[in-house]
Amino acid sequence: MAELSLQSKENRNLRKLTKSERRLLIILGIAIFVVVNFYGLGYLLEVESSLAQQLSELRDKSRSNELWLREKDLWLARKTWIDASQPRISPNLVPQSALLESLTTSAHANNLEIQEQSFGETRNTPGYESVSVRLKVGGSLRNVLGWLVQIQQPELFQAVTNFSLKSENEPPSVSLDLEVARWYAPHV
Repeated sequence: MAELSLQSKENRNLRKLTKSERRLLIILGIAIFVVVNFYGLGYLLEVESSLAQQLSELRDKSRSNELWLREKDLWLARKTWIDASQPRISPNLVPQSALLESLTTSAHANNLEIQEQSFGETRNTPGYESVSVRLKVGGSLRNVLGWLVQIQQPELFQAVTNFSLKSENEPPSVSLDLEVARWYAPHV
């Protein structure tokens, strides 16, 4: 009973809101509503933008996958050829030495002078093992170009990975700095 009388005293002490106070209360409510909706709308637009970007990425990935599926037979034939043709490192072979020897032999056969030679980087990955050799050779431009074509045949699994060609004093003579890499099948 004491609580009831205390509550009724508080109610008697409260007065009704005036007209201007009611207007201000309504304006405050509308302002809070607008601010909450503003931030809520911003959040929803951000989520929509993120989902649109993800959808675009998925569509691009789907197109890429469809392209790979259309070319499946071509890539399977290439993989079969690589598995059958790619050289393997035999236990008694030092791959960098073998590469250097084959390059120097073919360079001499093309009348090129080897000025410098060194071993390059060796890489071991799950898909291949590669070795490289750096050479500096000199000779006529025709012989250098013929030699470059000769050493970059697909069946050899080797290619020029770094290249610098400089003209010497005599115009048909050139100096060539290059790095040649050969790829071997990985150890199984």
